[in-house]
Amino acid sequence: MYRVDRNNFYKEQKNATIYTPKATSAFLFALLSPHIKKDGLIFDPCVGAGSLLEPFHSAGYRVLGIDIEDQGFIDTQVVNYLSLTPDFFSEKPALILMNPPFNVDAKTKAYIKEHYSGRPLLPEIWLLKVIELFGKDIPIVMFTPYGFRLNQTQTSKRWQRFSSGHFPEITSIISLPKDLFEGILFHSEILIFNLPNLKGHYFYQL
Repeated sequence: MYRVDRNNFYKEQKNATIYTPKATSAFLFALLSPHIKKDGLIFDPCVGAGSLLEPFHSAGYRVLGIDIEDQGFIDTQVVNYLSLTPDFFSEKPALILMNPPFNVDAKTKAYIKEHYSGRPLLPEIWLLKVIELFGKDIPIVMFTPYGFRLNQTQTSKRWQRFSSGHFPEITSIISLPKDLFEGILFHSEILIFNLPNLKGHYFYQL
């Protein structure tokens, strides 16, 4: 979720950051943890300061966070997620939690241009990488702009990935009202894949 008041977004868009409010992370932990085995590995490929992983870490789950820079979360591995191969991981995660960036640094932009066609949304790239690394049956929780699902054409690659089954099934949607947090620029939501025991739709509020 964008906080335009924190980073002068309009003048320096490439430096815009995404953050996850602690209350939202606590909500997700309460929702998800009953459905994830305690000995499973919880993985965040863009961990930042660790908001999404912290509730799981505090509850005794094993967690793995990576990022292109260390922002203070315990044992962050500094590596570019998009450059990883399956042999980086010693085991398949039990859950992937991610709030992907919407803007990229020049190196990541060049990587995307080389390996992915068109101009996909960055959450789409992060999801495609999950599928590349682990297959499409793994539980995934991902923050996205509404445009990830909506406002597509029949010929768009993202629509075709959804309709053909290349993307995993969306089993729950968590709606986030735009004015819930100060300074939010984009309408956003949380998509949950491959956790069918949850409700189909949640309206999040503090």
